Amino acid sequence: MGEKCDWPCWEIMGCSTTKKCPAKIRPDTPCWEIAREMSDYRYILQICTDCIVHVLKGEKTVLNKNEIQSIMVNKANCVLTRDDCLLTD
Repeated sequence: MGEKCDWPCWEIMGCSTTKKCPAKIRPDTPCWEIAREMSDYRYILQICTDCIVHVLKGEKTVLNKNEIQSIMVNKANCVLTRDDCLLTD
């Protein structure tokens, strides 16, 4: 079993530093638990369990440190956001 990631969710997701977020107010509580408490649609639709934050910070991660670093490096290289893949009219 791999190591749990200690980065806060807003750093993993690259969230705006100016945006108010319940996870920033309660940094010791996992964001998926905050979503559950708020009955947020992401938790209700089970989006949280597939989220990269949950995968990296969850209790049952099978990723090792190198795999986590690779995911984070490649996260910014999403093929759906490349200029040659954007849909045009």
